[in-house]
Amino acid sequence: MNLEGIHFLLTYKCTYECEHCFVWGSPWQRGTMTLSQVREVIDQAVDLGTMKTIYLEGGEPTLLYPVMLRCAQYALSKGLRFGIVTNCHWAESEEDAEAWLSPLKDMGISDLSLSSYPYFAEDLERRLLRNAVVAAVKLGIPMGILEVGAPAEFSDLGIRTAGFGKVMFKGRAAERLAKDNLSRVPATLVTCPHENLASPGRVHIGADGEVQVCQGLSIGNVFRKPLSEIARTFDPGAMPVVGDLIRGGPWQLSASAGLKPDLELYADECHLCYELRKKLRARFPDVLAPDQCYGVPE
Repeated sequence: MNLEGIHFLLTYKCTYECEHCFVWGSPWQRGTMTLSQVREVIDQAVDLGTMKTIYLEGGEPTLLYPVMLRCAQYALSKGLRFGIVTNCHWAESEEDAEAWLSPLKDMGISDLSLSSYPYFAEDLERRLLRNAVVAAVKLGIPMGILEVGAPAEFSDLGIRTAGFGKVMFKGRAAERLAKDNLSRVPATLVTCPHENLASPGRVHIGADGEVQVCQGLSIGNVFRKPLSEIARTFDPGAMPVVGDLIRGGPWQLSASAGLKPDLELYADECHLCYELRKKLRARFPDVLAPDQCYGVPE
């Protein structure tokens, strides 16, 4: 395994409760990383010798703004680049947005990912996103707009985006959005189209310590075993759930687990995979973790 990136889920708390959210973020969620925990994981990551970039996300990482900045500073001190994923809740005006982003510019942020989603207060969100985009352009910050479900329109600013991505029906999206998007026969869901489970280049890690190659699919816990050991002993083909998904996607997992799909049609691979994983959690508790990714804390 050649890990080059870690996406830190600094907190599961968020200002919104988006219906597509993989990790069930909301204003009421718990689960926040401490600065000490982030430092410990960064130190473990540096020991790998392959790590290049960390991302600070959530939930909404700017809810922990001072801690977020310290995490970024520590990553830089260890020779790593950093990026941030944010929903722009802080961009009440262009001037405010510039004030929030200026420290990140001064630190040398490598990537600012701004969320554009139609699953919460859309009119408000467009104004906030626009303010953040204007400020980022003015400051010269490397920036991208995460478009899921609907495109963001900023042609008047000279901003071009790569088009919008499809919703992946896992987490909250599997339970709230999938029912209106059923089109795939289970037997056709034979790959994992979004993650390279056989050789992951990045993982997600939150306050629970689970090293997630996909949200809710853990290959170890950094607070129980060093990341270097997790990477060294990673044998994807032999791992429960992971091996089946590599060999034949959710359909193979269904067959190996002896679980018949509940529905005749599914929204996508993630939808069936999520349904199966929820049923298998008692059988594979160390792999199908953390609880947060299955809505349990709510």
